Amino acid sequence: MANLFKFPLTLDGFFLEAHVKLRPVDFATDGLYLCGMAHYPKSINETISQAEAASARAATILSQEALQVGGVIAVVEGERCAACLTCVRVCPYEVPMINAKGEAEIDLAKCKGCGSCVAECPARSY
Repeated sequence: MANLFKFPLTLDGFFLEAHVKLRPVDFATDGLYLCGMAHYPKSINETISQAEAASARAATILSQEALQVGGVIAVVEGERCAACLTCVRVCPYEVPMINAKGEAEIDLAKCKGCGSCVAECPARSY
């Protein structure tokens, strides 16, 4: 499952949360939440508390009619793109894809604005 969803694992093989103190039930990928024994061995009371927290986090997203995506994101200048796949290889979130026109394309909802693709692009098409 970790390979399928690209979840990070601890050295013990359990799922790793985004931040121990600030986001204890969130994965690094937005909209995916963690609870129970997949996180680490814990008591039933702690598991129930974590499950309630994860469901509350999911409810905040599911209760909205539409989601706004914000922040700094990468934008490709299609005419300068050489489709060399460098951005696809270096992106830690696997966001860039080559579209039917043979140009890199960024999924705005998935882009975290880390800048890895921009820094590595040999054609400077970002």
